[in-house]
Amino acid sequence: MGGTPFAGGEAGRQVVANAGRRQTLSLATGTAQLRAFLAVAEYKHFTQAASALKISQSSLSRTIAALERCLGQRLVIRSRHVIRLSDAGELFLPYADSAVAAAAEAFEKAHALRLPLRVGFTWNALGEDTGPLVNRFETEHPGATVHLQRCDDAPLAGLADGRSHLAILRSAPDGDIDFFRFRDENRVAALPLGHPLARQGTATLAQTRNDPLVVNIISGSGTPELWSTTPPGRRIVEVNNVDEWLEAVAAGRGIGVSTSSTATLHRHPGVIYVPLKDADPVSVLIAWRSLDSHPHTAHFVAAAKRWSRSRAHA
Repeated sequence: MGGTPFAGGEAGRQVVANAGRRQTLSLATGTAQLRAFLAVAEYKHFTQAASALKISQSSLSRTIAALERCLGQRLVIRSRHVIRLSDAGELFLPYADSAVAAAAEAFEKAHALRLPLRVGFTWNALGEDTGPLVNRFETEHPGATVHLQRCDDAPLAGLADGRSHLAILRSAPDGDIDFFRFRDENRVAALPLGHPLARQGTATLAQTRNDPLVVNIISGSGTPELWSTTPPGRRIVEVNNVDEWLEAVAAGRGIGVSTSSTATLHRHPGVIYVPLKDADPVSVLIAWRSLDSHPHTAHFVAAAKRWSRSRAHA
């Protein structure tokens, strides 16, 4: 058996240190050698290990021999019927396993930076702040790409099912979701053209308490709970997205309640928006899952917080 026997955790670390002094390997070469060693350690059989790695047995043997020369230690003991690890091989095994796992994680994280950061929203994003914020973020992080996507078929704009890394919401989420308040938006009433309040230019909760109410049940913020008192049997018209909501209001099925950004972004020839002056504002939230895997999530949140502060002080 070649090499000098050694024992103990410190000796195992010394093997790696000696290797670094003897020879500098490229990351790709070093990782390939470690993978080859781990395969032999797992299968205890060169033919099976080579098959698992999809290389020839002779190539595997050369790779193991190169690693042993690098370390100055015999790692694998081969006899006619038995393949086993030497003492040095047994000590080297956990370090090799950790190194390969760390390399795989490093490649995964670096690759993830190139993937688009998906930001979901339901009926509105951030209005006039959307474009400037995204442009600022992409300038601060060259190579980063933000993909804005409308996900109005779910309350959390794609956070719950993984379609979105972040979401722009207008109601506080439950569960393992973090969020911060980006800004507040005033409420508006959406009225059909023939509604008496359309000419008045403003509305109050008391003036609208008897009207049938069109409610986006998936992601809308204008629900019956907005009124402290409401007459029994008030008609509620349920819809599933902002387009259905607009058409129902335009058709005179009822009134709707939303935020000021809706009035800017979702105009309709049959709908007029008026301020609902005594209703509490709606908080616009940027939310993300606590265990989100995209490395740019935290960067986007930080950029959005800076933008929100600068906007508040403008």
